[in-house]
Amino acid sequence: MKIADDTTRMSTGMNNPDEETQRLGQRIRDLRLKASMTLSELAKATGVSIGTLSQLERGLVSPTVRTLYTVANALGVMPAWLIDPSQIKSSASESRYIVRAGNRSRLLDIDGIRKDIASPAASERLRGFFMVIQPNCNSGPQPYSHKGEEIGFLLSGSLELQIDGETFSLNEGDCFAFSSDKPHHFANLGTRPASVFWVNADI
Repeated sequence: MKIADDTTRMSTGMNNPDEETQRLGQRIRDLRLKASMTLSELAKATGVSIGTLSQLERGLVSPTVRTLYTVANALGVMPAWLIDPSQIKSSASESRYIVRAGNRSRLLDIDGIRKDIASPAASERLRGFFMVIQPNCNSGPQPYSHKGEEIGFLLSGSLELQIDGETFSLNEGDCFAFSSDKPHHFANLGTRPASVFWVNADI
């Protein structure tokens, strides 16, 4: 697999994609699904088009250096891990088990919602996020659903949470949990930011 420099456009290999490029694409897809992200959400987080990300996941294109770093940051891993997980040295062992407060990777920062990856790589089925929702901001115009389960703890502020048509008002210290296949929606109707530790379970 050849990683193109930033001045080179991605070159397609649709006739004969090499195995390394295909493995890289599979790793990106696996991480995205583990984070319960759609291609559209990853596109928003990275600024890379949905079409390019789709081709990248299928191993049909080789990424530029900039794209590689942007996608890796959005998925909460080191770029070197995406290229070859076996090359990560033991000196990086702490990052497998520990995420320091200053080392969280930014997954999303749009429309008044910031979402940082808080869980280490060793967590295979649980994905933890530190979220900050600004006043008068919400998860979107319509409730959404996906696979898995989720649990959250409101660290500060207040939050309105809608689960399967029921609406709940949450305050600092409150905890919630629900099956992710139930349509859900959240909104900060308060006057100060709401911070949440939110966990998605891949089950």
